[in-house]
Amino acid sequence: MSPDLHACLREATKGPHRHLDHHRLLAPLVRDDLTVEQYGKALAVLHSVFVPLEDGITRFLGSRPETFDYRLRCKIPALLSDLAALGRAPWGVTMRYPVPSTIGELVGILYAVEGTTMGGRHIVRCLRQFDNLPKRFFSGYGEHTESRWHEFLAFAAAACPAADHQSAAVSAASVFHAIKAHLDQCEELARLKD
Repeated sequence: MSPDLHACLREATKGPHRHLDHHRLLAPLVRDDLTVEQYGKALAVLHSVFVPLEDGITRFLGSRPETFDYRLRCKIPALLSDLAALGRAPWGVTMRYPVPSTIGELVGILYAVEGTTMGGRHIVRCLRQFDNLPKRFFSGYGEHTESRWHEFLAFAAAACPAADHQSAAVSAASVFHAIKAHLDQCEELARLKD
């Protein structure tokens, strides 16, 4: 990825990313007092986030299969595996998010989605003390996480011309804002159920 595009994406998502890191549903993931209930709830809610994002990615790439190979990057199977190991069902309400219509929008969405594998490396280190928790989702691509991140960056640099950098940045920030709004909604729904 060109330094300008990467810097543009990083700058556009810095604030929204920080808000997600500190969200009440996700912040416990890096704390020593994490409970199985909190972990399961976070995974269930993350599943409800990734369903529409991966659906949009797949639909966009379905009409442009030569653009980027996302098949080995799907996160839903890992989330479902971890949820099943915990005996939890996915969250009942999925986030609403539009299908990307331009390469810039796709790059922005992929930046947020693929970035979770890099953030997952920090989370999985924090989870090491919890032997009873499944960690497939946060383990990303295992030993291939770093190389797949660089593959994505190379794709973004080649596919997203300078004229689309702003579109990619807006798209990436939009993903983070949509996730926060969805987490807030999920938190409110959970509170009402209790």
